[in-house]
Amino acid sequence: MARIVVLGAGLIGKFVASRLFEHDLLVVDNCQESLNELNCHTLCCSAFDVLKMEDVDVWVNMLPGRVGHAVRQPLLNNNQTIVDLAFTAEDPRNLQGGRMVYDVGIAPGLSNLWSAAIKGIKRLEIKVGGIPCQPDKGWSYMAPFSPSDVIEEYTRPARVIIAGEQKEIPALEMRHMVEIPNIGKLEAAITDGLRSLLDTVEAETMLEYTLRWPGHYEKWLASSQDEELANEWQFDASREEMTVMTVAATIKNGEWNGYLIDYGKDGDSSMARTTGLVTLAAIDAALAGLIPEGVHPPEGVPELLQLAEKRLQDAGVQIKRDSFFFK
Repeated sequence: MARIVVLGAGLIGKFVASRLFEHDLLVVDNCQESLNELNCHTLCCSAFDVLKMEDVDVWVNMLPGRVGHAVRQPLLNNNQTIVDLAFTAEDPRNLQGGRMVYDVGIAPGLSNLWSAAIKGIKRLEIKVGGIPCQPDKGWSYMAPFSPSDVIEEYTRPARVIIAGEQKEIPALEMRHMVEIPNIGKLEAAITDGLRSLLDTVEAETMLEYTLRWPGHYEKWLASSQDEELANEWQFDASREEMTVMTVAATIKNGEWNGYLIDYGKDGDSSMARTTGLVTLAAIDAALAGLIPEGVHPPEGVPELLQLAEKRLQDAGVQIKRDSFFFK
């Protein structure tokens, strides 16, 4: 039994924590209402109040972006092991000390692990989205994680590779319609999800898109684009939703394709399941001593690929992908 501290009890944090009850577990959040849903040791306070705790085997950072980044260096200064899901503009690889694997979700996350395993990539396109199963007359969207992080995703310039050159372009550019099997037509827009792949995987062209129902991006661009939208994006647990990801690579001897879809199960949302299961696989890796010293993206822990796919498949998440064995 390991001693684990989870920072953040949002939708995904609660899912992860609920799968760790066999450990000596503490979940920290500044919202008592969120903690009341968990059957484990909890503490309602700021994450900064617990960062000096000793004898913790793994810290799990599930905090929103800016706060999530702020807790990293203090923990690393104490030589801690961190599994990190905080979505931030800052590159954590600039931090020093301890052991940390970050971006442990679907995309970034599983998308990194798949992409790093493909040999001889010429062009790589990643498309991912968590959306309601059916569109509506409004946003056709509800935020499965912090709405502030969604707004950050829509406004942060996106780093891409085009014709062998890394470029920075405005988020939500290059919008186009895509046909997704068994779902229909969705709209894809460029976002800043490649992150570490920009320098860990070689490709002539590399792009990452976020998927939404048609009309969502047009409505966003015509809106006030501020955090007041959070109320309109509230997650409705009673509404059917799904998470879908496609990874398509043109390689030297053909094409490689990967596909993931999940509709949620047993009261857990699809985004909580897919993201949380990869996070749990990273915790497995940390407890097995597989995270090297220093700060690493998912592809920096190659063993994580098999662990993540097993967690996802065992939970019933649908994965279809080509083999990684190419000449």
